[in-house]
Amino acid sequence: MDLRTWVFVANRKLTDVESAQVENALQDFLATWSSHGTPLKASAFCFEQAAIVVAADELVAKASGCSIDKITHLVQALGQQLNVDFFDRFNVLQKQTDEWNIVRFHPEFHAQCISASMVSLEEFNKKAGN
Repeated sequence: MDLRTWVFVANRKLTDVESAQVENALQDFLATWSSHGTPLKASAFCFEQAAIVVAADELVAKASGCSIDKITHLVQALGQQLNVDFFDRFNVLQKQTDEWNIVRFHPEFHAQCISASMVSLEEFNKKAGN
């Protein structure tokens, strides 16, 4: 099964405390996330203290414009609380040695990076090595 996926790369690494805040906010959000009254079957997590990843099983219910706006507003609010920019699409994650680092997009390394342009959990997992 492949899930519709959104990746929000931060402009800096989050602290352990910030990552826990993000994880808690995501779980609270997912408990009530719906599309036109139908609960969405979804999961979300903070990846390597550098990105928020949200995946929805659209076989259960398709994420609508309104439901996508809701997750976007949550991520914006988290960014404001933490003073983090999750919406600079030139920030990508690149694995360097054994660590994922936030770097500026460069076409030469696109195939090796995790970026906001990903649309499937399968693609995310492939690049993340899961």
